[in-house]
Amino acid sequence: MKASSNQTPNYKKHCILFTALSSLALLAAATLVIAADPFFQYHKPINGLYYLIDNKLSQNPGLAIHFEYDSIITGSSMTVNFDTKLFDEKLGLNTIKLSYDGAYPKDIDTILSLVKKSPNEIRAVFLSIDILNYRAEPGITAYELPAYLYSDTVLDDIPYLLNKEVILDYIVRPQIEREGTPLNEAYWSWIYMWYGKDIVFQTYEAPSDLQPALPKDAFTDRVAANLEAYILPHIESMPDTEFTFFFPPYSVLYWYNRYADGSLEAELAAEKRVIETLLAYPNVKIYYFQDNFDYITNFDNYCDYTHYRHEMNDYMTECFADDSCRLSLENYNDVIDNMLAWTQNCDYQSYLP
Repeated sequence: MKASSNQTPNYKKHCILFTALSSLALLAAATLVIAADPFFQYHKPINGLYYLIDNKLSQNPGLAIHFEYDSIITGSSMTVNFDTKLFDEKLGLNTIKLSYDGAYPKDIDTILSLVKKSPNEIRAVFLSIDILNYRAEPGITAYELPAYLYSDTVLDDIPYLLNKEVILDYIVRPQIEREGTPLNEAYWSWIYMWYGKDIVFQTYEAPSDLQPALPKDAFTDRVAANLEAYILPHIESMPDTEFTFFFPPYSVLYWYNRYADGSLEAELAAEKRVIETLLAYPNVKIYYFQDNFDYITNFDNYCDYTHYRHEMNDYMTECFADDSCRLSLENYNDVIDNMLAWTQNCDYQSYLP
């Protein structure tokens, strides 16, 4: 028996209704993201909203372009526990943190290029030097960046505008919990960490044997290439900006690894190459914290074999202010030679459990 026409489902009408409702839902989601903008792609934070700042890869470009500041901190996770309020108090700077975990020189180049596009006049840049990354193959990055957040066009922003995680975790949840991240605490990790020898050795595996020593100049070409491609152009193009580099204080176990894999002398020779290259510029300062031997041999200061307590970041800020631990053309050879002698003669076994 043939169904009557008024009993026949109106599929076309339903499809149009579904499409219209879906489009409205997508438009509402995109409008919400644009209005709140938790990754700061389009504007500064809105007063009265709470913002969670914990996603370096996604939030750094917006922070760099739309926030007001006159100095930046960037580099690896060795920089995340700086308190930017101290930079204001001790150095008179309005500082923002733009760190990347495991930052390579190419990562530094990426963020500095964005900083230079901002309307801010940059008085100072503070950067960590992790020589392990400076001696890597040029062009390597720590993580794949979300390119659509780093581009100048909004046409590729769909993955941001229609992102469930962005809406739920970065817009809805902070408003419900009424809790955001104070800007000076952006990217802090120390509040989540446990420290001490037992914690450090949960993740550390001591070398099983010793490798032959690498040639002293094993890394100098790569170090020079990374500096030339990614760091020096910014120093040269920003002559009125003071660049402060620092070598962070990894624990004694880091140096045991370098001793065991045969790269110890080559790595410290690479540090010398970096130092002498950078000190040729009048707008560069360098600070060295790796030879704080009492500190690096005390595992109460560490949560793993390289990451230290936030009090060290505070101490380094004090040094930036009073020029303690600063390297010069007159002293850097002696400092690195002393570091080499200590690490070559260290009784590493005495620090193992």
